[in-house]
Amino acid sequence: MIIIFSVSNDYTTFEVMKWLNYMGQKNVLRINSDEKDNIIFKLNNDKCELSINGQEVDLDDVSAVWYRKGGNWFGQQFEDISINNSPELSRYMNYVSDNENKVLNNYIHYLIKRKVRVLGSAFKSNLNKLMTLDQAKSVGLSIPDFHVSNELQEMKNLTNSHEDYITKSMSDGVYYFDSEHSETAYFTYTENLTNEGLQGLPEKIAPSFAQCKIEKKHEVRTFFLDGEFYSWAILSQNDDKTKTDYRKYNNTKPNRNLSMNIPEHVQSKLRKLFALIGLNTGSIDLMVDHNEQYYFLEINPVGQFGLLSSLSNCQIEKHVATWLIQNEK
Repeated sequence: MIIIFSVSNDYTTFEVMKWLNYMGQKNVLRINSDEKDNIIFKLNNDKCELSINGQEVDLDDVSAVWYRKGGNWFGQQFEDISINNSPELSRYMNYVSDNENKVLNNYIHYLIKRKVRVLGSAFKSNLNKLMTLDQAKSVGLSIPDFHVSNELQEMKNLTNSHEDYITKSMSDGVYYFDSEHSETAYFTYTENLTNEGLQGLPEKIAPSFAQCKIEKKHEVRTFFLDGEFYSWAILSQNDDKTKTDYRKYNNTKPNRNLSMNIPEHVQSKLRKLFALIGLNTGSIDLMVDHNEQYYFLEINPVGQFGLLSSLSNCQIEKHVATWLIQNEK
């Protein structure tokens, strides 16, 4: 059996499951974090049996697991507690219940990792970008210099220096679709740090991230799959709309995306970085300057690759399915 942890509307999961079916693997269980499954637990020390919507699952019979998307896939197993006339006690008891639930969920994922071949991680789906930059530097990768400050003057000093800077979120930023009311999407992008953009702000500002701007030749998106790399050059630098952030897609004249191989010395350092973090898959954002210097930007552990996979026809979904089906029990 193969288990895939995902969300209900993830297109990439559908595509991988189609490949698994084509390869003859019918015994696939998909668990979506945004669906309420009926889950029964049977734990005896390190022996784990589950019943998911009536389907019996013994971890000893699972050959591979893919942590694709989502989190808390087994849901909240404790009912909300409401004690009459005791709101503070109710909040505290719900806090205790949440901790009980986390211990149970984490232990099951710990057992999965110990017993089963796992692609991805239940525990590292949201990396700390600042820590990852430091880890990348420790294995020899080049990173753009960065600054973080909650003082307006520090940001102004950067705009007045001889270097150009960009600013972006330290986390994943804003990705919100208001489908219920305004049917509007809200996003944060990478933007140039300018004096004009700092006007009107108080002397103490929200902690802000600024990074030295690399005059790029092109950007690189690389998907890492257990030691192998699938890479594309994104030619975003000649379009004013996409030159600072290629995610500001130009639908009228899209950027060209070309399959490529990143240098072996960069691959070697990236493998060390993934080993240091404890991941075996993810998408990597790199930037290449006009001197062919590669700069590491970040890792997305979820591993977005669907669009580039289809544009380059390299069928990454097939490679993921092949990885999952190896040594199938």
